[in-house]
Amino acid sequence: MRSFEVDNHKNFMNALLMSDEYDMFLLKEAVIKTGNTITIDGSENKEFYGNDRDLQELESPYDYAPWQKMRPIIASLIKGKHTPLSMHIVLYLNPELAHNILADSDRVTDYLILNIRYGEGKLTLTTGVAYKEFTLDKEADNLWDEYAAHKII
Repeated sequence: MRSFEVDNHKNFMNALLMSDEYDMFLLKEAVIKTGNTITIDGSENKEFYGNDRDLQELESPYDYAPWQKMRPIIASLIKGKHTPLSMHIVLYLNPELAHNILADSDRVTDYLILNIRYGEGKLTLTTGVAYKEFTLDKEADNLWDEYAAHKII
């Protein structure tokens, strides 16, 4: 797990919310504190789509909604003349890309995580790995930290 402080908030938020730069992620959850606190659970409700083939095409093959689908919703909650009081967004890397990054190390991992936190004027990104089972092997952490430091952040 590594933590990175973002100096240029505007550039990062534009990349996150207005471009496809982070579309390789899935949204686990988002909590945005403005005039109200809004919590979004990124879990896909598969039963919503039922047998409707047109809706099934919109359905994600993953347990969580693609960031690409949720990005406009989050952006609409944040835009305005007031900066949010705080924000916490948890993103999971697309499992196919995670598999490519980890190669043989991904047998015990569920998700590669990117936590985005804003509050008190600070914007921090923190990497993490969700494991399927307990392990002392930190190879997946190291691979994800290095990848994130050079390719994502």
